[in-house]
Amino acid sequence: MFEGADLRRAAIFHAVARAGGIAAAARAIGKSAPAVHADLRRFERDVGVTLMERSGRALRLTPQGRVLFDTIGRALDEIDRVRVYLNRDDGFVMPFRIGAVTGFGRYRLAPPLFATMQGARPILFRTGSHDDLLAGLLAGEIDLAVTYRAVTVVPVESVELASEEAVLVGAIDGVGSLEAIEQLRFVTYDEYDYVFGHWFDRVFGRQPTSLIRHDHCTELEEALISVRAGRGATIAPLDACLAAGLEPAKAGRAPNTLYLCGIGGALASPEAAMIRQLLA
Repeated sequence: MFEGADLRRAAIFHAVARAGGIAAAARAIGKSAPAVHADLRRFERDVGVTLMERSGRALRLTPQGRVLFDTIGRALDEIDRVRVYLNRDDGFVMPFRIGAVTGFGRYRLAPPLFATMQGARPILFRTGSHDDLLAGLLAGEIDLAVTYRAVTVVPVESVELASEEAVLVGAIDGVGSLEAIEQLRFVTYDEYDYVFGHWFDRVFGRQPTSLIRHDHCTELEEALISVRAGRGATIAPLDACLAAGLEPAKAGRAPNTLYLCGIGGALASPEAAMIRQLLA
C-alpha cells in the first residue's frame, strides 16, 4: 500500500520517463537532480520492480515501467481535469460522475449521455471492469456504475438497466462446435473473463476445456483492431463489434443484462432516472 508521498514520487517518475533523463526532468519541474534521483529510486523500491534502465546516457522504461507510466499518466490527466472543474470561471459545478463497463459504456451509454448533457454540466466518465467500477463506487470516486453483474454487497444497490448481446467475431462461419472453437487463437482484453464465460455458458452450456490466448489488450477497442487485422478471434458486445466493422460468426449470440449500481439512494436520484430514460 502506497504512503501519502507516493503520489508526488509517482509524478516525478512520470516526469523522468517523459523527459528521458533525470537532469532534463529536474529542469522541467524545478528540483535538483539529486533530489529527483532520490525520489525516483525510492518510488522504484516501493513498487518493488525495476521501472527504468539506462540506455546510453538516457533512461528507458522497462515493460513494467511502461505499464505504470501509462497508468500514472491517466491518473494525472484526471487530476488536471478535476482541477479545471474546480476553477471554472462561472463557478464550481459538481460533475456528473459515472462509470460503465467498457464496451457498453463507450458504444451504448456515452453517445446519448454526452449529447443529452450538451456541456451544461461537467461529466467524469470512467470505463473499466466490473471490479474496477465497484471499487470506484465504494471509494466514492463515482456516483453510479453500469456493470454486467447484479451487486448484493452492502451498501451497493443495483437494478436492471439494459441488455446487449455478446458475439464471437474473427472466426470463420464453419466453426460451430465447442471443440473447433477451442482450436482458435483468441484476443483478450481486461474485462474478457466475464464476457467469455457468459457467452460459452449461454451458447454451449459449458466452458471450454482450454482457451488459446494470443494477443491481450487493455482496452476493448485495441482487441477489436487486433481481430480485424486477422490476429485471432474474440467475444465482445455486438455494438462494439459492428462499430469496428466486424460481423459476428454464426456460432451463436448470448443476451446479457446490465445493471445500474449506486450507494446511499443514488438509484433514486435524477441522474439515475436520466440514465434509465436514455437507455429505455
